[in-house]
Amino acid sequence: MSLLDMLISARRGTLAMAATIGLLVGLVLLTNSAIAAPIAGAISGGGPALSQLRYDLTLTSFDGTPIAVTVFQPSLAKGQAAPLLMYSHGWGGSRSTELTESDSLTVTARRAWESGYFVMTFDQRGFGDSGGKANVQDPAIEGRDIQTLLDWAEGTLTPHLAYLRGDPLIGGIGLSYGGGFQLVGASIDPRFDALVPMITWHDLSYSLTPNGVPKSLWLSLLSGLALNDQAPWVTEAYAQSLSGSVDAQATQRLAGHGLGAFCGPDGQAPRVDAFFIQGANDTLFNANEAAWNYQCLRQAGNDAYLLVSTGGHLLPGMQQGALGSVDADVQCGVSSYRITDLAYNFLDGKLRQLQRSIDMPRVCLTQSEHHGIVVDQMPRGGLQLNVESGDFLVGPPSIDLVLNLLAKLEPARLSEVLSRLSASSVKILLGALSGLGKADPDQVSAILTELVATLPPQLIAELGSAPRFVPLYRAIGEQTLAGLPLADLTLDGEAALDPRVFVGLGIKRLGSGRTELLQDQILPLRGVGTHSTELIGISTRLQHGDEVGLMLYGFHPQYTLSFSRLPSAVSLRGTVQLPLH
Repeated sequence: MSLLDMLISARRGTLAMAATIGLLVGLVLLTNSAIAAPIAGAISGGGPALSQLRYDLTLTSFDGTPIAVTVFQPSLAKGQAAPLLMYSHGWGGSRSTELTESDSLTVTARRAWESGYFVMTFDQRGFGDSGGKANVQDPAIEGRDIQTLLDWAEGTLTPHLAYLRGDPLIGGIGLSYGGGFQLVGASIDPRFDALVPMITWHDLSYSLTPNGVPKSLWLSLLSGLALNDQAPWVTEAYAQSLSGSVDAQATQRLAGHGLGAFCGPDGQAPRVDAFFIQGANDTLFNANEAAWNYQCLRQAGNDAYLLVSTGGHLLPGMQQGALGSVDADVQCGVSSYRITDLAYNFLDGKLRQLQRSIDMPRVCLTQSEHHGIVVDQMPRGGLQLNVESGDFLVGPPSIDLVLNLLAKLEPARLSEVLSRLSASSVKILLGALSGLGKADPDQVSAILTELVATLPPQLIAELGSAPRFVPLYRAIGEQTLAGLPLADLTLDGEAALDPRVFVGLGIKRLGSGRTELLQDQILPLRGVGTHSTELIGISTRLQHGDEVGLMLYGFHPQYTLSFSRLPSAVSLRGTVQLPLH
């Protein structure tokens, strides 16, 4: 059956849209050569001997919502006290009830339990066996859930719970949404002492709608994972994002649900030490967010550490690698480490050995299994280079590009996709295919909205327009490009058309003739005028002759529904600073 025949057939039988798709020359190692004196005071607590066991229970939060919990009780000698480690899951997931999973954080949590820690895993509100709806780590809701759990621990685990100067010794560990509970929890409750947040955020408004431009594919994936578990306002914000924008109220609310809301001159950063682990390829929560979290806690006088490795949140089918993972083994300067060892040693140093600082790299940015640099702060800017792009087009993909994409599908898959499209979309496609009609940008947008909910990301990726490569720098030997590039760029174009340009750093490797977008990282610039900003952090090695440049896209599939609504010609000029080492 031809594409035309299938469109005609789908036009007759289509009734509804499908549900949305279900989610940093190596430098000298700058470790602490001598660990600072321990924190003053002695650990108190301890009661009768305890045997190792695990048990499940349900706690009632402040508003009556049940929160499902598993407690892992350690084996303790008489008079021995144990710190508490709180561990929770990612968005749309559920708690570990056995600590038998093989990922780095569960291995760390189990090691803690077997080494004499209480470990508490829990299903966050809206997920697993807990009740309620997920409000994306609202301090006034999920934050109070965390306080409920801490209150229970103090009331029930005492006298075996370890204390220092009257305060319980509490640690946190978790990935993504499980990192969010730690940062929000520590920001509103001072009982936390040490955190290990992996691939998590600083400011959700930046994560999901940078410069006011929604990350369409990620938003569809995340909403699909928790469509029935998230609060109505979250669903409404997602629905808004399908138009390419999100209103100020939703953006402001999202901005309040992370460490970023408690940092800066108007905030009160928590007093807590932390080891941040982030993925350089993470297109949801990028390296910039970890750098901002690290900077926030360091400026507030806390002992913080940062590791940027490969991996992170990777779009299924569009990025290579496992969703939500980072390297198990990393190279930092002249030394190699296992992430599980770094995480455990950090927590144990803070919660049992009471060390002011830990013998580990302060900031490590890895570029491969065999190379990584160690610094004291995340590098920002560097060699300043001029940019002059010349004119290029921005706007939606053409209807022909959409038809070409559909034509690549196998007949059975094509038939399924078309059966899920609305009658109006099939009619538009039919008219365009037969040459009897034209599709305007709004109609293309409507069709793309439905395709984002129907096609896998790897197919949506084929809608990407060819980028404009603007050369900036040619490597003169082996070099490391790692840190946060800075840009001061002016976007010229028609202001009334609200143009959007998607900007990343790319490399033309010597001899390959191919240009690659570095670590799939892209940042939208919206509206004419000057944009002074950090570009997204990167971490890679350069060989002699490699050429670094800006990659400029008029349309990018990570932002499938967030393109300029009307086609127009734009240009960029200004400067970019590259963090070269």
